[in-house]
Amino acid sequence: MGRDFRWPCATNLFLALAFLAAPPATGYAASDDVVREAPPPGAPGYQELALAFAHLAKNDPQGALKYAQRARDLAPDYEMPVRLLADVLNKLGQAGEAVDVINGFGASHKISPTLIAQRGHLRKRLKDLAGAETDLRSARQSGALTKEQDDAANVALFDLAMEGAYDDFNKSRLNEAMEKARAARQIDEKAEAPVRLIAETLSRQGRSQAALDELNRYAAEHTPSERLLAQRGYLRRAMKDVKGAAADFQAALAAPDVEPSETQRLRDALAEANKAEQDSIVQAELAEVYKAIAQRDYARAAQLSRELRVKYPKSEAPLLALMTALDSSRQAEAAVKEADAFIKDNAPSAALLAQRGYSRRAIGDLRGAIADFRAALAQPGLEPAQQKRLKLAIAEAQHATESGVAQAGAEQTPMQQALNDGYDALKLGRFDAAVHAAREARSLDPKAEAPVLLLLSALLRQGRKAEALAEANRYLASVPHSAAVLAQRGFLRRQAGDVGGAAADFEQALKYGLPADQKLNVARALNEARYTLVAEKAFRAASAQDWANALRYGRAAEAFPGANEAVFRVTIAALAGLERTDEALKRSNALIARGKASGQAYAQRAYLRKALGDGDGAYADFVKALARGDLPPAQKVAVELEIASARALAYEKQGDVTQARAELVGFTQQHPRYAAGWATLGNFYARQKEYASAVDAFENSLALDPKGEVLLSAGYASVYVDRSKESQFFREAIDRWSSDPSLSARPARDQEVVKTQIVEADSSVRTNVVMSGIADRRKRWGGYQMQPSFETVMRFDGRHLPYIFGLETLIGGFWSQDQTRFTESYSRLGLRLRPFDGINFSVSAEWQHHFTTNAPFNQLALSWGYGYGGFAYSSTSSAGAAGAIEPTNMSYPHETAWQPLTSFATYGTYRVGEHRYLQNAVGLLGYSYWNATSRVVIGAAGMGMGTYDSADTRQFAFGAGPALVARAWLGGDVYRAFDGIITAQFGYLFPFGESRRQGGLNATIAITF
Repeated sequence: MGRDFRWPCATNLFLALAFLAAPPATGYAASDDVVREAPPPGAPGYQELALAFAHLAKNDPQGALKYAQRARDLAPDYEMPVRLLADVLNKLGQAGEAVDVINGFGASHKISPTLIAQRGHLRKRLKDLAGAETDLRSARQSGALTKEQDDAANVALFDLAMEGAYDDFNKSRLNEAMEKARAARQIDEKAEAPVRLIAETLSRQGRSQAALDELNRYAAEHTPSERLLAQRGYLRRAMKDVKGAAADFQAALAAPDVEPSETQRLRDALAEANKAEQDSIVQAELAEVYKAIAQRDYARAAQLSRELRVKYPKSEAPLLALMTALDSSRQAEAAVKEADAFIKDNAPSAALLAQRGYSRRAIGDLRGAIADFRAALAQPGLEPAQQKRLKLAIAEAQHATESGVAQAGAEQTPMQQALNDGYDALKLGRFDAAVHAAREARSLDPKAEAPVLLLLSALLRQGRKAEALAEANRYLASVPHSAAVLAQRGFLRRQAGDVGGAAADFEQALKYGLPADQKLNVARALNEARYTLVAEKAFRAASAQDWANALRYGRAAEAFPGANEAVFRVTIAALAGLERTDEALKRSNALIARGKASGQAYAQRAYLRKALGDGDGAYADFVKALARGDLPPAQKVAVELEIASARALAYEKQGDVTQARAELVGFTQQHPRYAAGWATLGNFYARQKEYASAVDAFENSLALDPKGEVLLSAGYASVYVDRSKESQFFREAIDRWSSDPSLSARPARDQEVVKTQIVEADSSVRTNVVMSGIADRRKRWGGYQMQPSFETVMRFDGRHLPYIFGLETLIGGFWSQDQTRFTESYSRLGLRLRPFDGINFSVSAEWQHHFTTNAPFNQLALSWGYGYGGFAYSSTSSAGAAGAIEPTNMSYPHETAWQPLTSFATYGTYRVGEHRYLQNAVGLLGYSYWNATSRVVIGAAGMGMGTYDSADTRQFAFGAGPALVARAWLGGDVYRAFDGIITAQFGYLFPFGESRRQGGLNATIAITF
């Protein structure tokens, strides 16, 4: 229910307005950062606001509405007109419009906790429970409400919690109902209603002792009401504590708050409890009587029964025991007399009337027997088996009367007597005796149906379901056409989870014929079983991601009347799994449009909308799913993560990375054991290039749930933190590839890509060996030439050296000699930096020690290199140039195909000691064949080469001509795509320009490992 806000009366109106009119010192009319209360005196809207209050004080809401609207229009940046307008609309029954007014103001202004609380009360009236709770909690947590407002908000929150709890309870969502009732109790620990609901929920769940404990704790700390005392009384009565129940009913009748309408009901319950208490005492004393009957000592049983009758003259139990003893000893007439004497002064029960009917039938008084059977049948509370037995007894007696068969003095057959004893024992709760009697009756006629039905009823009362099922199986093995036993076995099988067997039994029972009332129940049970079988097939297929069969069986299950929502969700999931997402969304819309959709239905539609790129619609559905309050715990956390992720992404797009981070960090703090939350946070950090934090988040996720896709994300983030961790993550992903659904569904190429990434991660130490040479070049330009060289680098990547992005240390050697005997030989030691991620560009500084006299012995050399395409580096003149340009491992032949061959590389060095600058550039343009099976690439291309040497009189030299290139990847294992690369290039260059030193046959062979 809503709460009306009270405003000052007319006499104090202007004083109140004057007090409220003083604006905060820091603020201006159009500010949305400061709450503005009411317009100051003389300002636009002030007079209209005063008139609105005056009309409201005169109980003229229509007049108040007109002036409140004018006040809002004239003073749109002040809150008081909005509060008053919303209050007037609420009084006019337009609570929805009142909320819209507040929302419209809040969209462009900061609103006060008072207005937030007002909106919460309005939303509560509109049954928007989630919105109301959010507003009221926000207002209370601000600490800015007055005590009266805070108390009202607290009461409203309590009401919301209880309304939700009662709604869940009425819809059999017992766990959710208990959770909300406990939340209400935290709001008001003295309130009794939550305790009563918690106890009722526990009782409904079969946890009677826990329910009683709840009631006892409250009663010990507070003064219990009549309702709680009565509730505890009924609970105690159900738990067979009739003495305690009687005490509670007595206390409830004496309670000052007892309702007149409840008085009679409580008196009846008290009387029943007192009677039950006495009956329990009597039953305990009757144990000896029934023991004597079981031993066929009928004389002793009759004597003990008569003694108890004298002791308890108003109790039926001793009389029934006495009649059983007399009937068993063939003294039916005496039994009738005993019954007549009792019934003369007392109201008989159905059991007593039936017993007298059997006794009358035994002495031939068929009309009296029929009258007793009919009187017993008319009484309430009879079980179906008893009703059936009485109807059969009436039919037999009527048939005997109509046919003129003389049955005076006729005695019951032994089987009839055993059945009567069994049903009497069943009625009195003596289940062992009923089982004994049923077995005795069955031994007299193994083909008879009645003893088996009695036996099954008695066994079920004792909870011996497996034994009852075995008895039904044994009987049906010899009498397969018993419709009643087939139906009973069907119910037993259904309880045992054998729905297929239950359906088969129900079909056979209906085939062989049942009474009309039983036929209706069995037909309904058969329909439910068939639905369950089809629905289970749909669920199993969906669980196995067999979407075609999930769709087939899901649609079949939908055709049953009363098909539940879960089946429709399976059909929708199957459509989505078959990539028919648009159709799935239409079905999801239709499901929700039916009304009363669960949170799971909204969550499912949210994921569909998300898959189709409707982020706003997905977010709205996730919020609705959470607000429904019925999500399973695991899915609830998943939806909360989706909401947090959507909010974080929105902040991220707005450039507010701090708030985006806070959303995701807050989620992980709230749910530290939820792996997906840490993975989402890790992906966020990776997007922000905060790789160390990303790896930490991914490791937290993997510690909880080592999923393959998270291992891959952690591996790629570790590239920028620790390459040894990168290798470790990728290797574990390879180990899990076949068993992890997030990996096994990926294309086979993805696994090969990961294996090449492992090679790159393991290449903390890498060596290039290059042998290049020139032939068929005129001696004037150097003639033939040989150039062996090598280079070994060690990265600063966290494995052997600290992690520094792009930095590596190098050591190498170079030797060159041409036909003129010009020789150059030196060793190298230095550092190289690759500053740009994903681009083959580097700068380096190295110390060269020369072993020949044509250069200073020691000098500093500064170099740079750039490569594109991964092949042109093989034409460079040294391992140093090859290392600087570094071929990418991603050129691995993942597929067999023909591809264009386009590659370019350049390498430059400035030797400080010689003041000499050297530059080399190579380009290839052609076509290549990639073979994934043999891991070989062969290509033909046109090659162009240019060099510059500042110390040469002819500084520039160029050459062009045809070339062949080849590369093979060697070795590898289950984790690594390869262990080494061998590359060969052969080209014949035709020189041009002022220098012809770039002519002739050029050959290069390089090995990288």
